[in-house]
Amino acid sequence: MTSEVIPRLTTPADNQGCLDLFSAVPMRGELVLSTQREPDFFSLYAMQRVEPFTYVGDDGEGGLVGMATALIREGWLDGAPARVGYLGDLRIRFDRGRTFAKFFGDFFDVLCERTACTAYYTAILTSNRAAMNALTKRKAKRVNQPYYQRLHAFDAVSVQLTRRRSPSSSMKVRSATTADVPRIVELLATEHRQRAFGYRFDQGEFEHRLARWPGFTLENTLLAEDASGVIGVTTLWNPSPVKRYRVHAYEGSMKWVKRGFNLAASIARWPKLPEPGGEFRYAYLTNVFVKGQSPETFRALLEHAYARLQPQAFHFFTFELDENDPLAPALKGFRVQKLGFTLFGVTPAKVGRTEWQSGRTGFEISLA
Repeated sequence: MTSEVIPRLTTPADNQGCLDLFSAVPMRGELVLSTQREPDFFSLYAMQRVEPFTYVGDDGEGGLVGMATALIREGWLDGAPARVGYLGDLRIRFDRGRTFAKFFGDFFDVLCERTACTAYYTAILTSNRAAMNALTKRKAKRVNQPYYQRLHAFDAVSVQLTRRRSPSSSMKVRSATTADVPRIVELLATEHRQRAFGYRFDQGEFEHRLARWPGFTLENTLLAEDASGVIGVTTLWNPSPVKRYRVHAYEGSMKWVKRGFNLAASIARWPKLPEPGGEFRYAYLTNVFVKGQSPETFRALLEHAYARLQPQAFHFFTFELDENDPLAPALKGFRVQKLGFTLFGVTPAKVGRTEWQSGRTGFEISLA
């Protein structure tokens, strides 16, 4: 008889169990991937300015059947300082999902009370109908089910790094220096104050990233400039010390995409897509700021990011673009792949918030 599974907070002793669960429950689509966090599952949380709360369900026989994480931090909401949380890293073994999920409302209420935080955000793969239905559809018999309100859709955009190409934009783009840090902070702080779930760049967030994120440097921070000064910012970040993606399978149309891509790669000598069991080499565009939402400025940043990363044998670099994003025209001429997600604001049932500020949020796909 299957024992009841009751979620509990993790301890350091759960490291291997969390790593195993992540590997055992891949993200399914035409490209089947799993997230690899060895050797320390918790290092992705430790590098951030957050209070992490990871809940797991133990089957009583030494195995984890489900997990979910909440990361609590100081942020912005409705233009005012607020405690905000990100919900992520949800993994549930298919044969035990109902047992784990039925406790979600209970431990979410406990979490909100413990952290004094009732405003959260989360991203769900739009094509994952099972997760959409289980999490966002309200059910009468689950009165304490957290309330999910759609904020907007967005794409995880991956620019494929194929042939070498030099920037064509005449806009000046360069690496940041120590002298640029105050201006970078000022721009990011002003931008994020206007965002739902914005980061507190006014309280040292950028400096913290330089100090604590492995490989996050001023050399990899690109600044676009015109006569008025800095008009675009982004930092290229390789997450491999804390997070990697392993390929399990190519299915459907992705089988043909891989075949064609690798044939061209053999001829043109760019990196082939990994075989099942292999891992992607990729980077993120983080802390993106573009003055006036100018696609020309963003295009210049993309071109310079491409020119820097392609010679290093990366497969792609990734960032998010919201639905109807004014920056989207900057993608013209790049080979891209897009994966659709929906972003939700989440509150406990007793709050049930249905209205949120519109526009960009503080969501960082590099930390998802």
